[in-house]
Amino acid sequence: MKTLVLVICAVLLSGPAHAVKQYNIGNMSCSEVQAILKRDGIAQLRYPSPRNPSLTVYDRYVSGSRYCRPQPTTVPTANNKKCRVHKCRKHGGR
Repeated sequence: MKTLVLVICAVLLSGPAHAVKQYNIGNMSCSEVQAILKRDGIAQLRYPSPRNPSLTVYDRYVSGSRYCRPQPTTVPTANNKKCRVHKCRKHGGR
């Protein structure tokens, strides 16, 4: 019985999993994309491939190091082809 109570308490305290939101940023401004990352902390950004616009490129981007190791990069937005953001790289990985 004690084990069951401890398991239930652990499940209740663990809280819901943090889902990563997805955004199609092809029609967004650079400031909108940066505001999303600041607000959400992490997001999957999707946009047309610069080499082949019929393909969609996507990856995880972050506002800081809470979720992964941030790597400076750029993404194309409606008003800026090189909007500065941080790509998500796993801690200790590529």
